Amino acid sequence: MTGSFLKNFSFTVVLNLLVKLFWVFVIEIAVQNRLGTEVYGTYFESFNFSFLFYILLDLGLSNYTSRTVAGKPEEFPTLFSSIFSLKLLLTMAYLLVLFVATRLMGYDAEHSKVVMIIGLTQVIMSMMLFFRSNVAALHLFKTDAVLSVADRLVMGAICAILLWSAGFSERFDLDAFLYAQLIGYAASLTLALMVVLRQGGRIRPVFDRGLYASILKQSYPFAILFLLMSMYTRIDSVMLGRMLPDGEFQVGIYASAFRLLDAAVIFTVLLSNLLLPMFSRLIAQNRDVLPLTRESFHVVWIVAVLLPLGTWFYADLIYPRLYAEHHEYGSQVFGLLFFNFIPMALGYIFGTLLTAKGELRLLNLISVGGLLLNVVLNSFFIPRWEALGAVYATIATQGLVTASTFYFSLHYFRLRFVEFFGFRVLAYAASSLGVFYSLYRWMDGSFAALLLSVVLCLVLVPVFRLIRLKDLRELLRSGN
Repeated sequence: MTGSFLKNFSFTVVLNLLVKLFWVFVIEIAVQNRLGTEVYGTYFESFNFSFLFYILLDLGLSNYTSRTVAGKPEEFPTLFSSIFSLKLLLTMAYLLVLFVATRLMGYDAEHSKVVMIIGLTQVIMSMMLFFRSNVAALHLFKTDAVLSVADRLVMGAICAILLWSAGFSERFDLDAFLYAQLIGYAASLTLALMVVLRQGGRIRPVFDRGLYASILKQSYPFAILFLLMSMYTRIDSVMLGRMLPDGEFQVGIYASAFRLLDAAVIFTVLLSNLLLPMFSRLIAQNRDVLPLTRESFHVVWIVAVLLPLGTWFYADLIYPRLYAEHHEYGSQVFGLLFFNFIPMALGYIFGTLLTAKGELRLLNLISVGGLLLNVVLNSFFIPRWEALGAVYATIATQGLVTASTFYFSLHYFRLRFVEFFGFRVLAYAASSLGVFYSLYRWMDGSFAALLLSVVLCLVLVPVFRLIRLKDLRELLRSGN
C-alpha cells in the first residue's frame, strides 16, 4: 500500500511538473511575446476577473464527491448523476453572474467577448475537475494523473502549431489562444467523461434537494475560503487594469512576472497536497506535529531563499532572455515580485496545518483581513507606482496572511518561534545573501555567477544542517 502510494504520488508530481512547466516557460512565454504586452494584459485581467466568480461553479462539490465516493464506491453512480445535475444549474448561475459583472465593470464589446470566452473555458475546466474527482476517488490514480495534464498537452500542441508553423504564425492572435485553451479543456473533459461512463457513471437529470442542502452545509466554509483567497490573490490585476489609463499595458508587465511566480509555487502546492493528509493523521492520533512541520519548513525555506535572491540580483539577466520587450521595467517588477514567493510558500505549510486542524473559520477571518488590506493598499499604491504598486500591495498582503497563519499555528500547537527561525535558518539566509551579493559583484552579474551562487548555497544546506538524512527518513515514515 505504501509503495503504491509513493509511486502514484511521484508519477503525478513528475508528470505535472514536466508538462505544466513546459506550458509556462515554452508555450505561454512565446504567446506573451507574440501577442504583446497590452494584448496579453487584456487576457490576464479577463482571466483573473472571471476567476473571481469561479467558486460558483463548484461550491465544494468536487471535494465532497472525492471524499464520499472514496469511502463508499457503491454510491458513485447515483451520487454522480445528482451532483452533475447540480453542476449544470451552477454553470448557468456562473455565466449569468459573469455577464452581469462584466456589464457593471464597463468593459467594451471586445473585452467582454474575451471575458465570456474565458468564462466558458472555466465552466469546462470545472466540469472536468468534477469528473476527475470521481476518477481519483475510485483510486484510478494514474488515469487521473494523465487527465490532469491532458488539457495542457492538447493546448500546447495546438499553440505550437499556430506559433511556429509556416502559414499560421503570422495570423496568431488572442482569439487563437483563447480557442486553443477551449479545445484543450474540452478534449480533457471528453476523456474524463469517457472514463467516468466506463466506471458506471450515468448522465441523467436527478435533482435531490436534500442532498444538495447537506453538501452545501458541509462545503460552504471551504467555498468561502476559496472565494476570499481567490479575491485577494487575483483582484490586483483587475484593479490595475481598471484604475490606470494604460491599464492593459501595466497588467501585461505584471502578468509576465506573476505567471513565472505562479509556476514556481507549483512545488509548494504539490507539497501541501501531500502534507494535508499527513497533518490530519498526526492530529487525529494526538501526535506531535513539530517534526513534520519543521522539516517541511526547512525544505521550503531553502527554495524560498534561493529563488528571490536569484531573481533579485539577476533580473536584468533572466527577464530579457524570456521576454522580447520592456526589459528595464519588466525586470524591476519581476525581481521584486519574486520576494512574494517567501510568504506564499511558507503560507502553504501553516495554512495546511490549520486546515488539517479544522480551523476554517479562523482562516476565513484571516482571508477577509487580507482582502481588505489588498484592496486598500492597491487603491493607494497603483495610482502612484502602477505595476510596482500592485507588487508592493501583494507582498504586504501575503506577508500579513502568512504571519497570521504562522502565529496561530504556534499558538494552537504550542510550538516555539525559535523552532523555525532559529540560528541555522537565519544564518543560512544571511550566508546565501552574502554569496549572491559577492559573486554578483565579483563576476559582473554573469550567468556563470548565478549558477555558481546556486551551487554554493546548496552546499551550505548540509553545513547548516537544514536537511539531514535522519530527518528525511522520519518525514517519509510520517508520509507512509
